[in-house]
Amino acid sequence: MNIKRFVYISVCALMLWSCAYKKTDKRFQQGENKVPKDTFELILYDVHLADAIVTSQIMKTKNNAFVDSLVYQSVFDKYGYTRQEFENTILYYVHNNMDTLHSICERTVNKFNLEKGNIH
Repeated sequence: MNIKRFVYISVCALMLWSCAYKKTDKRFQQGENKVPKDTFELILYDVHLADAIVTSQIMKTKNNAFVDSLVYQSVFDKYGYTRQEFENTILYYVHNNMDTLHSICERTVNKFNLEKGNIH
């Protein structure tokens, strides 16, 4: 699968899931910009790397769900944010600044393509 396609599909899936997430508190529906843009971009990149690890089953064990959650949790721990803060930031960009989210995704795709070129 093309890295660019993978990143776009993953971001779209996250956005759809985030949009379906409903709370009575309006700030949860609109999201909050909890994670600074530069850090958000780094987390997004690492989350997609975690997706690649999880979906490729590199770390196949009897209890994949537990190991999978540890892989993602390690990304959020690395940057000092929670999954909820990351998801709220996605919601914030979806509802308030899609252009910024689009440019973040473009830079993430470019970084994947650059890394892919370095490997080959």
